[in-house]
Amino acid sequence: MSRIACGVALLAGVLLSAPMASTPYTFHTYASMVAELQQLALDHPALAEYFTAQDAYGLPAVPDGAQQLVHPILRITNEALGLDKAEILLVGSQHGDEVVGMEVGVATARLLLESYGTDPWLTELVDRREIYILPLANPHGFNHGVRWSPGTESGSEDMNRDHLYDRDPCSFFCQDENSLSTVGARAIHELARRHLFRVMLDYHGGTELIIHPWGTPMHDADDESPDDRAHALLGQRMSSYGGPFRGVYPVGRSNSLLGSVFAPLDDTAYAASWDAGNADPLWPTAGWRSLAYTVEISNQKTPPQSTLGGDATILTPGGAEDGYVAKNVRIALATIDLIEPYVVWTNRAALPAQVGVGETVTVEWEVRGCFEVDDTHVRFGGDPDPRINFTGQSTTQQQSSGDPCFDGPTQFSAQVTLPSAGTWYLTPVAQVDSTLLTQVSPVPGATPPQSWVARARTQEGVLGINMTDPNEVNTVRGQLYWGAEPLAIQVGASEIFSDGFESGDLSVWSVVVQ
Repeated sequence: MSRIACGVALLAGVLLSAPMASTPYTFHTYASMVAELQQLALDHPALAEYFTAQDAYGLPAVPDGAQQLVHPILRITNEALGLDKAEILLVGSQHGDEVVGMEVGVATARLLLESYGTDPWLTELVDRREIYILPLANPHGFNHGVRWSPGTESGSEDMNRDHLYDRDPCSFFCQDENSLSTVGARAIHELARRHLFRVMLDYHGGTELIIHPWGTPMHDADDESPDDRAHALLGQRMSSYGGPFRGVYPVGRSNSLLGSVFAPLDDTAYAASWDAGNADPLWPTAGWRSLAYTVEISNQKTPPQSTLGGDATILTPGGAEDGYVAKNVRIALATIDLIEPYVVWTNRAALPAQVGVGETVTVEWEVRGCFEVDDTHVRFGGDPDPRINFTGQSTTQQQSSGDPCFDGPTQFSAQVTLPSAGTWYLTPVAQVDSTLLTQVSPVPGATPPQSWVARARTQEGVLGINMTDPNEVNTVRGQLYWGAEPLAIQVGASEIFSDGFESGDLSVWSVVVQ
């Protein structure tokens, strides 16, 4: 079963992807981008919320002649399953003349929302994630076809030198001495204050590569961050699933592949919280522990529209309608998938609700959102949460070759014998990436992995909680074993007793496993 096949059935064989009609990607204006995001939210009110940084956070609009430009944001998730889920942030066009990033953000939103309920994998992502998209961080620069953004003090600023980590006053092109002097940088910071983004992608243009920390002058080209291995592994997955259009993206540290800059967003998103001594103390946040990337989409900042591609073969790298937008939408999807491990039944609907004492049932499942499966098996017992409280388990299995969690996820299977009468609860569980993310020589020295992604796979319990917004509490919970939603089977009785658990009900997962 391959991730690149649109027709893969992932939710216990219930849903199948329908062929997509061909829609070539075209460039938006500022107004048409805003209108499309608003329309997507109107068309999918249970899955999308449209808001602006101005309305939500009280930031000023950016004057542009008679216009007052705002920073639109779209949140995508299945709200019926709650809001305390693994979060990701996609940022486009901090540099106003690097326009494809905005198109990637809009196209990703459209694909996720319009595919919900028909494509099983994309439905899973919307159910299990909170996806925040700021497609145009620099609307003024975009409208004028320039890199710069107006500063709040004076003149013009390079927004990607305006963040918090290792900011040298007025490096490169600036006239403002203070951090977050651009409204776009403030909008990103306000999001970070309220959320715990596992990964942050920042789309640019002018070359073609994927880069990650370290990238500031205080770190050498050979410096490994405490999460360098995790950064490299996810970067390679992004590059691989992005595919061969105009060449597979190289992946590496910013300092090595592109050169150092002061206060870029990716180093800030990764380290501003845990290495706060090297960040601007005037703008504290506990949320910046993201695996963070700059994705340089195309050698031309505004490539020909014909190179953007279309959506008919969007999940297939190298497909007939591949292009820069299609390639980078896939990169976003691969990243959204990875931000937290999850276990999915593949034969839940086929399992009996009632069996005799001593009968054997066959459980089949997949483990996703990871790099390696260190240990996976089925746990069962009389407690409704058998991931934690179990009396028996199947033989352990593992899978570390290839990419078992993503491109062709491994199908695991185990036989379970239920030994006595009563209600038994079963769930497949998995331990993943337990040693894969450890660094040999990190800088700063002797610092263990700091990202939410790495820590959540190697530590138990609540690792971070954000209550800045009382209407939405965000939590990072670490687990050594991740489980699917439990299934109840009645043994030796004449009627079904499921204690409220229904096949395919993902709300059970959020209640029991988290």
